[in-house]
Amino acid sequence: MAIKQSKGEGVSTHSIFSNNARLLEDKIIETHHSDELTFALKPVLYIIEVIFSRTTTDLHGNVQASLANEKVLYSDHREILFELPSITAAISREVFCDWFKGVAAHNTTMDILQIIRHYRWDAKLVLAVGSFAMNFGGFRLVSELHYTNSIAKAVALLENFPETLELAGILKSKLQDIFLVVKAILDMTKSIIELYELSHNEYFTPESPEIIAATADIPIAVYWTIQSTVDCASQIMSIAAMDHKYLSKSWDLSSLGHKLEMIRSQLVMKINLCYKFIEKKKDDEIFFSFTRVLETSDIDNSKSLNIIFREKDGSQPMLYDCLHQNLVPIEDLKGKVVALYITDLNIVCEDYLILQQIYPEKLDDYSRKENQYEIVWIPVMDNWTKDTYRLFDKVRDQMEWLSVCHPSQLAPQVIRYIRETCNFVKKPLLVVMNTDGRIVHKDATQMMCIWGNQAYPFSLEKELSLWQQRNWTISLLAEGIDQYLPTWIEERKHICLYGGEDMEWIRSFTRTAKGVALRYGIELEMLYAGKNRSRERVVKKLINVTQRERLSKALEWKLISYFWLRMEKMCMSEPPLAIPEQEEVVDEFFIPDDPDFVAPVQGQKYHSIFSGIVNMLSFGSSSKGWAVISGGTEDMLFEADGELLLRALVDHEKWKERAENYGFVRALEIYYHQLCNDLPHCISVILPDTEIKGISCAACNKPMDKMVTYSCCTDRSSYGYD
Repeated sequence: MAIKQSKGEGVSTHSIFSNNARLLEDKIIETHHSDELTFALKPVLYIIEVIFSRTTTDLHGNVQASLANEKVLYSDHREILFELPSITAAISREVFCDWFKGVAAHNTTMDILQIIRHYRWDAKLVLAVGSFAMNFGGFRLVSELHYTNSIAKAVALLENFPETLELAGILKSKLQDIFLVVKAILDMTKSIIELYELSHNEYFTPESPEIIAATADIPIAVYWTIQSTVDCASQIMSIAAMDHKYLSKSWDLSSLGHKLEMIRSQLVMKINLCYKFIEKKKDDEIFFSFTRVLETSDIDNSKSLNIIFREKDGSQPMLYDCLHQNLVPIEDLKGKVVALYITDLNIVCEDYLILQQIYPEKLDDYSRKENQYEIVWIPVMDNWTKDTYRLFDKVRDQMEWLSVCHPSQLAPQVIRYIRETCNFVKKPLLVVMNTDGRIVHKDATQMMCIWGNQAYPFSLEKELSLWQQRNWTISLLAEGIDQYLPTWIEERKHICLYGGEDMEWIRSFTRTAKGVALRYGIELEMLYAGKNRSRERVVKKLINVTQRERLSKALEWKLISYFWLRMEKMCMSEPPLAIPEQEEVVDEFFIPDDPDFVAPVQGQKYHSIFSGIVNMLSFGSSSKGWAVISGGTEDMLFEADGELLLRALVDHEKWKERAENYGFVRALEIYYHQLCNDLPHCISVILPDTEIKGISCAACNKPMDKMVTYSCCTDRSSYGYD
């Protein structure tokens, strides 16, 4: 592998050793002629490890190699090692001759690099370290065996070892430095071999930036490691000739060992980056394979369910039935629509409480097609601890649907898919898998809150279909909130939903509306529905007064909360409710030829449903009062500010003749909009954080300015769930 210098690499690393580091590196690279020669490095490295094993400052005593490395001594490596002795012998001769002549270690190192100029960089290092290991091994054999082996004793006498050994206590600190460098040499050799193996990994090419950056420092690392072997060998050879006067000479091996460790730390850092890159690539492959399974259809949903709810030990994946508190196999979900309810452990929110209201309908009549689905809770947390595991058990037992048995049951790819593809951060999601095992909706929470079980099978196509089948009618507005409404609609009665927190206005409005309706022969049903983000204590008090004084019927507190939350969900629903801006929509009942009417909605650019929802949220945010009135037919519906509508009812004599032509509700609406144009007004709308743009005023249809409100009312009470 050719060494390439990466841009910006090398200078910062080498400059900590020498101001001439770049010049030195260039000279080192010039000694490298080709990568044509190499050999099996690992067997040689294992042999070197045996020689270097358990190095201490004790100069005697039998040292046994580790069992793992000792096995290599009894393996047949003759073919591998056949050519090495001639190279290592040449290196040893070069070291000995240069030491004898007093040649500097740098020059000796450069001479060695010339000898091995045709070998790959990792092979160069193994050859040089192997040559040093032969000398070091001989030194260890004599020092450790001269007390028990006569041949070792004879060699020690010829090399003047006895006198040296008597000075062992004095030499201990010096020898400690040698042994520390030996360890650094071995560690560096392993790291460079490891790096070369990584460079041939299937996830890299020679042009990979990670490999170029990681291998850029190899030449300088090889140089300093070989020079370290030269210095250590020189010190060992000097021991035999040492006298008392040499003991005071400073040996600078400790700084050399420190230098090797610093270079190696840079290499290890880059090696770890390569491993992380490989790990990420492998994880990406698994993740993309996982994603393909979830986003393509299969015979059924078995494959998708198994990769989500897998068991580590290979046993059959199980789920936990929270209602009956027992285990169920995932086979029970085969062929069903599965909604994955994804949350953290803080699940007490408006969406959760609405699901708690909707899910029992499924349990009550499971035979119906729209009830053939299951909800499975998947908790997602950044860090799991003993406390969060205990909280998981507690929360799970309060649910009615299914849950994972344990958070560890989920593979990392599942969590990654939830975070990256479904964009889960903290807001609960309801990810829907159809009967074929394909993800068909990445957040059906709003859909289920708006339509309930009618939204089955909870796909994006079904959601769009539901909107396309609906118009802005009383049925859409108040679907499922009151038992009397379906009968009133069927009997074609006039219906008025109203609300607010001003009791005096409620009294005036209900009595006036009933009186005017009676005068026009209209059968008007009225239903109190509170206000948006109302306060439970206040609204419950108003409900009691309304019922006690028989002003009208009233929704229960929880239904009022659900009514307004559903409005917000409809406003934020995914299907595009807006129409192209260049189109203008004028509601059919506005008649330009009528001199008494100024059409307030000319130029309106939003679908009537979206416009109606925004108007409801606008008027419903006021404490004064609001109302929405439906005529005897489904398509007659308009929403209004409470005070202006009350004034329009009081002025009923002024639009009496128009009522004979257009009907009671249409005539009232025309006059109401005329008041909106003539009188000053102040309308605001409170919405959750959303990307909705271009909202128009519910009274005059002019574009509204977007303002930012900071509120601390983020607990359940702000949604009416206390």
